[in-house]
Amino acid sequence: MTFNQLQYALALKKFQNFKKAADHLGISQPALSIQIQKLEESIGVKLFNRTNSPLVVTKDGELFLIRAQEILNHVKQLEGFVENLKEDFSGTLTIGIIPTLAPFLVPLFSKSMQTDYPKLKLIFKELITEKCVNSVRNGDIDLGIISTPVNIYGIQTIPLFYERFYIYASQSENFNSQEVHVEDIDQDMLWLLDEGNCFRDQVSDFCDLKSIREGKKFVYQSNSIDALIRIVDARGGLTILPELTTLSLNEYQEENLKIIAGKPKAREIGMILTPNYDKVRYVELLESYIKQNIPHHMLNNEDYDVVDPHIMMD
Repeated sequence: MTFNQLQYALALKKFQNFKKAADHLGISQPALSIQIQKLEESIGVKLFNRTNSPLVVTKDGELFLIRAQEILNHVKQLEGFVENLKEDFSGTLTIGIIPTLAPFLVPLFSKSMQTDYPKLKLIFKELITEKCVNSVRNGDIDLGIISTPVNIYGIQTIPLFYERFYIYASQSENFNSQEVHVEDIDQDMLWLLDEGNCFRDQVSDFCDLKSIREGKKFVYQSNSIDALIRIVDARGGLTILPELTTLSLNEYQEENLKIIAGKPKAREIGMILTPNYDKVRYVELLESYIKQNIPHHMLNNEDYDVVDPHIMMD
């Protein structure tokens, strides 16, 4: 049994197809097949049922590959620990970040961080919440930045800041006040992100999404908040924006912002990592640069009703 064989088996589990797994690994399909066969022979366990399409992991194979993933994660943590010892921060930090946050948060701190630490390599990957969590657990990325809190096995969180929710409404909505009560919103004119996006799920806490889905004659499915702003500007109606989004609005668009009446609703943004994560100094550095470069009032949650992101995963 070798580390490479474990990596090959985990890739095959992920892609459920020899050709796709081989392409991902950069080896030939026959070479992959031989290595999987050697691994199964060395451990005396059949890992995959090859008669099914897509490929299916056997019951014993599932148990074995869970432990294999844990072992590979420990190896990656050891490699990260060595990088963490480099005082000049000359290593790499790979960060997953949800699409509703990435284009608005990353520009705030990344330039100053790399100016101060030119040897540090930062890799950002836009990932939806589920993929971000799985990538952290599998060791594909060092950490994720998502809407928290979450209660997921194998994941710990570090809260960063709190984003208040605002209403972005076209002038045609004719609201008489800067404060808008949720019950006064015309649900048929409310534009939201695609289903499966945790920000949409948070909005569902104070909007009737069922009536929105059933009543619309024009449906625009998107995971881009920028796209929703453009839809409101072009077609009218309104949408819900998290606070960092509002910092990129022009002066004319700022006039379309409204406050949601009642106790301010907000989402918590935090980092997710595995327990006993490596690269501690790198993570602490990232945390400090994020907190230094966002509006100071966003660090405090005392005045907010923090909305549950409804993230349910095993």
